Amino acid sequence: MQRRVYDFFTKNLEFLNTLPLFQTLFDLFGTNITQINVLNEEQERDITGLAENKETLRRSAFKKVMNLQRRLLAFAKLTNNEVLAKEISYTETDMSHYSDATFLSACSVIYSAGVANQEAANEYGVTTDLLTEVKSAIDAFGAVIDAPREGQIEKTQTYSQVGGLLQENQSLLGKTDLLVDTVKDSHASLYKEYYDTRKVVTRSGSLTVKALVTDAETNTPIVGAVVSFRLDGVLVLEKTSAEAGGFNVKSMEEGNYVVTTTKIGYQTDVRDVVIVANELNSVTVSLKKSETKK
Repeated sequence: MQRRVYDFFTKNLEFLNTLPLFQTLFDLFGTNITQINVLNEEQERDITGLAENKETLRRSAFKKVMNLQRRLLAFAKLTNNEVLAKEISYTETDMSHYSDATFLSACSVIYSAGVANQEAANEYGVTTDLLTEVKSAIDAFGAVIDAPREGQIEKTQTYSQVGGLLQENQSLLGKTDLLVDTVKDSHASLYKEYYDTRKVVTRSGSLTVKALVTDAETNTPIVGAVVSFRLDGVLVLEKTSAEAGGFNVKSMEEGNYVVTTTKIGYQTDVRDVVIVANELNSVTVSLKKSETKK
């Protein structure tokens, strides 16, 4: 990683500053490293915040809508209104597993049924105040339903910025290579340490990672989970679990990674994973469902 090269520069700065133009190259390189870290931290915080806010609003809508549904269902069954009972026959389990769009549609059906039957079901607690609360909760969730997707677009833009900074640093390292080459004979040990460190940055790698994301309760594969790998605080790789809940990575640098796995409706999983050279590295993550407040 470029961070390791930066640490090498810092450790040997007193000598390296005797090389022409090195201080300028070092300052530019360090500024880029700082910007990369800031961009990565900001995008991770923004995406997580959007997803958490969306999940909170969904739970709120779920709680209020199901409260209305229970009151309407009691009214329907006790007055033999089979049409209404069938119209609003959503279970809490069904509602908690629906996609966002289907959940929002079901909420609207229940709310509309409440409006249509408000006067007759008033004594069952289907009041105008309750309907107002339900509509506000539904509208609030509907307003943010695409927020994480918009965040993903912003994240793509961030990746582009980070990529540009990484590329610029690679160009700077090409220039420091030329400077270090001038002391190959006079400072052989420093020269060797520098290029050993540089190999970590330039090598293509030959490692394989096999990952699987499952539901902790059912042990079934989870599709669409986002798994990010960070090394030294820098986002190195992000993958999305496929239909079978897994994915493979053909080439990764060895090291101790922080692996974060997220999926709407599930608790975020964060763990340390050591990637070892010349081995098949298996990463299995079991996600627990987010608690649904009733």
